[in-house]
Amino acid sequence: MKIIFSRKGFDARYGGVASPIFPDGRLRSLPIPSLGDQRDPPPPRYRVTYDDLGNDTDDLGTMVEDLTFNHRKGKPRIKRTDFCHLDPDLIRGDLVRKEGWLPIFGQSDKACAHLLNQGVREGDLFLFFGWFHRLQDANGHFKSDPKRQDVHLIFGWLQVGEVWGWFNAEPVLPKWANDHAHVRGDRDGYCNLRKPVDAVFIARRRLELPGLSTRLPGGGVFTEFHKKLLLTGPGETRCNWRLPAWMYPFPDKPPLSHHKDKKRWGTGGRWATVKTVGYGQEFVLDADYYPRATDWLVELFKSAA
Repeated sequence: MKIIFSRKGFDARYGGVASPIFPDGRLRSLPIPSLGDQRDPPPPRYRVTYDDLGNDTDDLGTMVEDLTFNHRKGKPRIKRTDFCHLDPDLIRGDLVRKEGWLPIFGQSDKACAHLLNQGVREGDLFLFFGWFHRLQDANGHFKSDPKRQDVHLIFGWLQVGEVWGWFNAEPVLPKWANDHAHVRGDRDGYCNLRKPVDAVFIARRRLELPGLSTRLPGGGVFTEFHKKLLLTGPGETRCNWRLPAWMYPFPDKPPLSHHKDKKRWGTGGRWATVKTVGYGQEFVLDADYYPRATDWLVELFKSAA
């Protein structure tokens, strides 16, 4: 099984503020603003505003305006009516759903290629993490608590049930291959699978892990803060993670992808530490080389889900 640490939600470039940990401990990852210009909206079926994300969940419109409010200009940088990029889409109650809906996540370009090159397939598990900060209540409005630490925090999961890909439609199969017994008449249908453009990962209906008796959906979110969800080490900047000691990449184990440089790693006692790279959205760990990984996941879901 592969475990994929997948960076999602508001960041310094898209959103500009941390997703909230509310004073009562609730969590909510904020989807980034739509990558398109708000004056050039996405096609109708992709149009979701922050105000839309409140079918029976938190009022994200008010939340986003509060957290991005520019006091000098007297208005929020991101408005409740702005379009957002709802990916991963993990919460059934965010929108009115069609029958058969399951949590879903999509990836494209280099990040998509990285996932497929790492062998991510059915049964593998995404752990979505992002930038979070504890809030405080200021006269009915929320603002960041300056005494609290910026952290990377796991906020959701998706265990892959199906993988669907879209590949560049330009035919790349050489003409000389037409005579091969396994090449059918429609040569245009053959595309180079090493060059993916987009892929979507659809969740299983139920999370399946050896030793996990708790019934959980194949994709979802952690609704409340728990220390087991923390990736950032105490007192560290958010990119400095403190992980279980078994995650240290000894010579006989492949490291977390994008983190082959041993200078980034440290070990001692119960913990391994790693300074995570600033690039890349998907960090893949091959759990088949780490026997304690499943027990760690089971404890994570027992404690925090």
